[in-house]
Amino acid sequence: METFTYISCVILGIALGVGGDWLFWQIRFKQANERVRAESQAVGKAFNAQIEEKERQLAALQVELAGLRESSQADLVAVRGELAVLQNRLAEQGQQLGEAHELNKKLPLLEKEVADRQAALAQLQAEKGDLADVVDGLQVKIVEERKAFEDGLVYVQGSHYLPASVVRNLTSRQELVIDPGEGEDEL
Repeated sequence: METFTYISCVILGIALGVGGDWLFWQIRFKQANERVRAESQAVGKAFNAQIEEKERQLAALQVELAGLRESSQADLVAVRGELAVLQNRLAEQGQQLGEAHELNKKLPLLEKEVADRQAALAQLQAEKGDLADVVDGLQVKIVEERKAFEDGLVYVQGSHYLPASVVRNLTSRQELVIDPGEGEDEL
């Protein structure tokens, strides 16, 4: 039983020690908390005083700013009107200047293009005369070839083309057969 008493006393001692320590620290924390609250209230009051002073300064600055804003808006409207007129004039002059620069840049190219086109036109006219002679020669040749072709081939019933010499020979024999009196004179 002694062991039980001994263990009970140790446990009771530990419990009393922990409880006392806990109570000690609770009191210390409470005191520290109250000190922090008091300090924070003092800091808060000082901070609130500073904020109120800044708000008064801000209100004075806002009144001054409103007066400046009204006077500057009238000036701004006048300046904007002048600026718009000047910008329009500047834009028109800039556009005219740009167009003039573009035309000046294109002028040598256009002169060269005109000269090239005139040379090309002269060459085409010379070629036109040559081609007209060639076309006339080809038309004569076509007429001759057509005549030679027509003389060379004759269409015979039955969808056949036969050389003209054969057809002439055949037709001349038929004339001999049809008119034997005339065929004898020719032979």
